[in-house]
Amino acid sequence: MDDKHRHAAMISTRGAAGQATGGASDVTQVSSFKASMELNDPSFLDIVPEPWWGGPTAVMMTLFPSVIFQQQVNSVSTRHIQPDGHGAFDFVWTHFGFEDDTPEMTERRLRQANLFGPAGFVSADDGEVIEFSQQAFESKSQHRALAELGGKDVGETDHMVTETLIRGMYEYWRNVMEN
Repeated sequence: MDDKHRHAAMISTRGAAGQATGGASDVTQVSSFKASMELNDPSFLDIVPEPWWGGPTAVMMTLFPSVIFQQQVNSVSTRHIQPDGHGAFDFVWTHFGFEDDTPEMTERRLRQANLFGPAGFVSADDGEVIEFSQQAFESKSQHRALAELGGKDVGETDHMVTETLIRGMYEYWRNVMEN
């Protein structure tokens, strides 16, 4: 996080055994609810190391107030929230490739965009959770929402199972709106 908690980066790496690495081992040991579950097309997870980042398999960098730069495996994209009137917004995704990408890498990036894009296997549930949350907030407008996953403080953590970054961004937002 930057010193005002406006911007942040979340980084997740995978070790040689395919397990997430880093601190907080109790929150990084995630298992499938169905051990035999597998993709019909394993090429979605055909991941090759990128020479220019060499380690992290997922990086999400948030820039206040409305942009996220993300690199997840070989997919590189931005998510940009653009307000469109009261209670409405467009969620604009831009996926990137590079001029020197091979045709195979371009196809890999496009395939992986289906994991993380607007209708992505991974991202679709994120959007739905946000929509459900917003509907709940609006249904009781006199109430307030509180994000406490990972505690009540704002600060750096050694894992991503926390809402400290969200609390930090809203802390900054409240300060800006008061002035």
